[in-house]
Amino acid sequence: MAQRYRPSDLTLIFVILVTIGGLFQTYVSVLTLPRALDEKTSRSYLSISKLTEYIPAPIESFLIENAVKIGFHTNGPQEGCRIWKDPEATSTSVHFQLQLFLEDLNEYNELVDNFKPQFLDLRTQINETSREDICQTVELHKDGLMAVFAKSQQLSLTSAGYVEPLLPPMRHPSFCEIGYKRLLDLNYMVHDFGAMCRSLKATSRVVLFDMGASLQFHGKRGSPAIYLTDLYERFGFPFDHIYAFEIKAKDPGEVFRLLPPKLLSAYHWINVGVSPEPDHPLNPFTILKQRFNKDDLIIVKLDIDTPAVEMPLVRQLLGDDELIELVDQFYFEHHVQLAEMKPYWGKQVEGTVKDSLDLFHELRRKGVAAHFWV
Repeated sequence: MAQRYRPSDLTLIFVILVTIGGLFQTYVSVLTLPRALDEKTSRSYLSISKLTEYIPAPIESFLIENAVKIGFHTNGPQEGCRIWKDPEATSTSVHFQLQLFLEDLNEYNELVDNFKPQFLDLRTQINETSREDICQTVELHKDGLMAVFAKSQQLSLTSAGYVEPLLPPMRHPSFCEIGYKRLLDLNYMVHDFGAMCRSLKATSRVVLFDMGASLQFHGKRGSPAIYLTDLYERFGFPFDHIYAFEIKAKDPGEVFRLLPPKLLSAYHWINVGVSPEPDHPLNPFTILKQRFNKDDLIIVKLDIDTPAVEMPLVRQLLGDDELIELVDQFYFEHHVQLAEMKPYWGKQVEGTVKDSLDLFHELRRKGVAAHFWV
């Protein structure tokens, strides 16, 4: 005889199933979070210092997994702007997510522009008891950067904090519509200064290795490297050392005339080309490894327009665990077969858009917050 259930029995079964379902959902949610949360901060903020796993934004994962299908692997120039202009290049859903991300990005940049610093140098304020309160002052939202990108939820998470997803055309999305006027717009990048602050010590040094450092290269538009130093300084990270390598001969008097006076005490002008040979005295990574340690905030910019020199340096970074441990932020203009950049890069290109996506993804996976540069 089949067993019959009374109404009270059915109610009890329903409650049990709902409870089990809730526990399972909670379990899955925990598994999808990064492995560690900082118990000293709100549960909404991820502990970057304990994160050992790179978590790419969903849209970045989609592009890397579908790069061949989209056509980012072919010989000859590939159109990076297609994903922004044509929903059929990816899908209606992905295209919609891109537009939401652009809305969030514009809001983020407005918050950056309006940011008012409380401290000129965060290191002078930090100790073990004050760290969280001090670092909260450079947050653009009380719940962290992901709260700024609430509509799209499209940020990637590195060991150095949240960063922008890796997206062609390796420029600001508005470049696809406006062209040259937005060629050097750096506002597609996302910097998690709150996370950087939480890794800072009172004795940390803030250091920039600038490979390709001509201050005149971009004419009246100003130097993107100076924009970068200004941004870090505004958020409480003034530079102690800037090693500026430039192969084109320059009058030192003219260089220091163009340099903002506040950087004079930190600036090391090295008017020779860099060497891609490991351990060579003119390989910037040689100086980095000799003089600095993992407590320092190390920023590296590589833009010397010569793939034959650039790529060995990138491969050195990828293959050297000591360097990976030292370098926090990496900015690299990777010259590949990107159609929109052909008028500017000419024949000095090597590889495909897919190669670039894979390269930067691997740098991030190994622990370096890597960004496309201009």
